[in-house]
Amino acid sequence: MPRYFFDLKTADRMIRDPEGTELPGEDSARAHAHEVACELVANRKMAAIRLWRLSVRNEQDSSHFELLLAPLHPAMSDLSPDMRESVEDVCRSTAALKDTIKQARMSLYQVRGTIARSERAPYIAALDGVRL
Repeated sequence: MPRYFFDLKTADRMIRDPEGTELPGEDSARAHAHEVACELVANRKMAAIRLWRLSVRNEQDSSHFELLLAPLHPAMSDLSPDMRESVEDVCRSTAALKDTIKQARMSLYQVRGTIARSERAPYIAALDGVRL
């Protein structure tokens, strides 16, 4: 049976699932992700979770899908369908933008490290606990 990992991506960091869960297939993984997301959303303010996503990957570290948590918040049910769709689009786009900015920063740090090494200058940098 395949093992799926459910990583939480917040606005600032990613919390990786170290153990994973054995499930029969991707449909089961989607259902499990939905349950986990509902638990994460419960009793939290919309502002706190608007950029949160649950990223599901397999044992080979390949991403299967990502679930945006904002649409599951109870406050979303009070909105009109058009407004709800707009809020979801903004949350999804903002989260993607933050990911892109983080990747650009990581690339910049790596370039700085490469330049420092080529000049034989000391340069140590870490991002989220990972040495660059």
